[in-house]
Amino acid sequence: MQQIGHQILSKWYQTNYNYRALFQYEVKEEGYIMGQLIERNEDILNVVIHTIRFTYRQGFQAYQCQDSALTTDSGWGCVIRVGQMMMAELLKRHLKCFYNVDLFSIPRLLQEVLQLFKDDDEMESQKGFVRPSKYGFSIQKIMRVAYKEWGKKPGEWYSPNQIVQAIYKILSENNITYCCGLGFVPFYESQIDLRAIFQEMCMVENCCCQQRTFSIEQFLRALEKLEIGKEEVVQVMHGNDSISDVCYDDQSEQNKKEIGNLIKKYICQKCFIPIRAVTVCLLSRIGCDQPNPDYIQAIRQFMKKKYFAGMLGGRPKEANFIVGFVDNKFVVLDPHLVQEAKMNPEEYIKSCFPGEALFMSDKEIDCSLGLVFYLNNMDDLIELIYDIQAHQQINFFSFAHLQHWKYQETKKEEQLQNIKEMKEFLSEFQVQQQQQQILNLEISTYQEAHQNEIEYFDQQPILKEIDSSYEEI
Repeated sequence: MQQIGHQILSKWYQTNYNYRALFQYEVKEEGYIMGQLIERNEDILNVVIHTIRFTYRQGFQAYQCQDSALTTDSGWGCVIRVGQMMMAELLKRHLKCFYNVDLFSIPRLLQEVLQLFKDDDEMESQKGFVRPSKYGFSIQKIMRVAYKEWGKKPGEWYSPNQIVQAIYKILSENNITYCCGLGFVPFYESQIDLRAIFQEMCMVENCCCQQRTFSIEQFLRALEKLEIGKEEVVQVMHGNDSISDVCYDDQSEQNKKEIGNLIKKYICQKCFIPIRAVTVCLLSRIGCDQPNPDYIQAIRQFMKKKYFAGMLGGRPKEANFIVGFVDNKFVVLDPHLVQEAKMNPEEYIKSCFPGEALFMSDKEIDCSLGLVFYLNNMDDLIELIYDIQAHQQINFFSFAHLQHWKYQETKKEEQLQNIKEMKEFLSEFQVQQQQQQILNLEISTYQEAHQNEIEYFDQQPILKEIDSSYEEI
């Protein structure tokens, strides 16, 4: 009976998804998807189809925790899928290899990365199995972590907080190859602890040299005294075109330089050297029952930034991965499409990329969400500090010292060696990929020339006469 119910639900999700995919949207004012400016209608799909999407699956290995016989996450796993999409986007940024994916020639590295999210994880599904599996972010792996931490059983709905915590646990407790050199810091209630970000980015807890300089409190006090230009930011957000873009850009660049100088003054430059990228996930509420319009406008400003890596959100009880906006519509990747879990490798990879863009009105968004930022270096962090400080007037995010956060000591030398090896590996891979692209270009050029040659001879009257004479004989 349960199986029949899931089949009916799967059909309904399929119909609803296809119905939403029929509606397209034109760019009238402005749009940004994953920090990229959208100027033409074609740009929407061009960006979306290169973004990794995970959806409901059916027919995967039954998860044996609590004797569950579920072989599908249809109806309850959308938040898990959104968490997987977040992690896939972070790996895409971190590995810097998959911005324009040719689905007819999938890079081997991408195939291996997507295997981390494969659903049919038999090792994790077996009772009492304790060894780590190769599927680092499979739904079975996430469910096992959730059951251990919160007693959550298969079939129960997840909150954004729980999926972020589950991924944080997986990253901190497992040595996943392609996540080397990537820190992950979740924050709650719109509060950001800069101390935690610096510690994770530089992989050090405190200044250990003679300078003994690591004063976030003094840095924040000095930051408050800077003339960030909050009023101008608020006016721009509300569509005041009287402000000169050139003047605004010049002022913002000057402010960022001043923030950089404050960092050099209050944070030791010998001990706190940026070593790895850091993901910041800001979980917050943007209203009680209805989203605050000012917060929606602030979110749009963050979506324009290159460090923006998606947003956990959607409608109430219907999670989506929000990748940007076009005018007053959010662009979303919707996991509410049921696909088969058992596919051959080529089919599986193609099923992880959408062929359409879906839209959602900003008025129907759920008030609970999580903004995800990928900070690759100190420049990105300075940009984020500036943007948060500029939006202080509407109390969107605030800086705070979080007592519950404690830096987890890592084997720094080992991490540095792993990061070095990863960079060397990626450099070799990128060279191979470029050579393959050149080879593909040469083949396609040869094929095009060959086709032109055939067309040329076909158009010659003598050849046509010979052909017709031969047919008569």
